[in-house]
Parts: sequence; C-alpha cells; structure tokens
Amino acid sequence: MANIKSGTAATPRPAEEVARDVVLATLSNELGLPVEAEHWDVPPRQGVHDFWITYGTTREALEVTTFAEEIAITQAMHWRKRGPGFSTTVAGLSSAWSILVDHTFKADQLTSNLEAWLLALEKERIAETGRWDSERVYVHPITTAMAATGVMKASAVPGPPAGLVDLAYASTGPSRPAGDPNHIARALSDILTLERHRADTAKLGRSGVDQRHLFLWVDLTRFDVMRAFDEGVPTVPPAVDPNITVIWLAIPTETGADVLRWSATNGWRRGQVTV
Repeated sequence: MANIKSGTAATPRPAEEVARDVVLATLSNELGLPVEAEHWDVPPRQGVHDFWITYGTTREALEVTTFAEEIAITQAMHWRKRGPGFSTTVAGLSSAWSILVDHTFKADQLTSNLEAWLLALEKERIAETGRWDSERVYVHPITTAMAATGVMKASAVPGPPAGLVDLAYASTGPSRPAGDPNHIARALSDILTLERHRADTAKLGRSGVDQRHLFLWVDLTRFDVMRAFDEGVPTVPPAVDPNITVIWLAIPTETGADVLRWSATNGWRRGQVTV
C-alpha cells in the first residue's frame, strides 16, 4: 500500500531509498492506509528534510542520516576525496557488498582495484574475505591484495541492489556494558548533540508539520550500538530535541531492517521490517 512519488528527476541515495521504504512499509501496515513519499531534498532547495510522507490529508517530514562514530565521519571525508566514499556502484556484480576499511591506509590502491577485485571474488564464489580470512590471506592473491590496501572485511550482502558497495571505516568505538539495552538510549542522546545531527534536527523543525521523523542507519563504526540491539528494547527515553517527534534506529537485514523506534507517545518499539 506504499506508493513512491518523485519530486524531480533527482534521485535519493540508496540508503535513503531503503530508509524511506522501511518507514512507508511500517506506517502503511500500522495505519491500514496508502502511504506515499515525495523526495524533497532536491536542487535548488537547500537545508530541507529528505522526504515528505503523506497519507490521507496528513503530511509528515522524514530526514535520513547515519549513526556513526564522529571520528569515522571525519576519516570518511578524506576517503571521499580519494576513494569511493560511503558508497559506490560496480557494474556487473550479482550482489551488493559491504566493506570495512582501515582508514589509516591510503585510498588510491583500493580505489583503482575495487571493481576488478569484487568481480573476481564473485566469479570464484567467494562471498566473504579480508584481513581476518585466515584460510586465504597470504595465500589467495585477491584476499592478500585487499588486505594490503586496508580491507578488513568484504562481504556480499543479500537484499540491497546488486552492485551497491557500501564502505565503513573502522575506528575505536566506545565499549558497551553487557546486558544493558539502555546503552542505546544513552548513545543516541549523546550523538544527537553533534553539530551534524543538530543540523538534521533543524531541517525537521523548518518543515512546520506535527510529526517529524529522524531515521538513523546504525553504522559498523558503532558496533557497540549494533550489539546492544541483542539486549532487547530500551526502557528509558533518549534526550531528544522537540523538533524530532519520532526516532528510527535501523540495522540492515537480508529482507529489510531490524528497527527500534521511539516516540514520546509510544515509547520504544521493536520490529523486523520487510521491504
């Protein structure tokens, strides 16, 4: 029951598209109504949220971003100039790929060889390899070469579009107390104080609508938060700016996303969303 409308010829990034679809599927299922999305953050507009979400006569705002270690974002800017950045596309792949990169390595060699390496891995039906692949590193030429350019782990990922390659940058992320689902609420409260997320919040505030959704994909650099999903649903609220009415935290899965959602009205809710 979810329909997509294009604001202009400009298209959202793949991570934004999947986040949009997760929100549409969730709301459509809950409301029992057709739910539509319009891509709004397109030129010449500046400083606006990513999507309008509409159903019936109601319109809501959605902004999509990443829950990542701040230092990893800074490191990614260096890689964005010399390497593929957060994501790239490789024609001819039959799967999407996720690559964890050691940011201390220069991007040039990985940039120039990434396409050939991934195509060769698929040809040999190797779905996962990297620095910790003890069976292949120093033996298999592609694994050895990838490890030498800073690839810690490369994995084929079912679900996202074939050819999409997402890169994450390793960092020394914070530790996580075992058995504490409320680590998620505390970590979220902390990250929302960062300047880049205050900018996200301001975009939602300028939307002028009652319901304002901030959707955060949990990045591999925040493995502490990803692991805390295993501890269950948090029991304490995060500290959230009033310009945000609904928070979505999501980890990609083969069929969609594992989602934790918070609002002042409903508290925390957990769900597996298929898109």
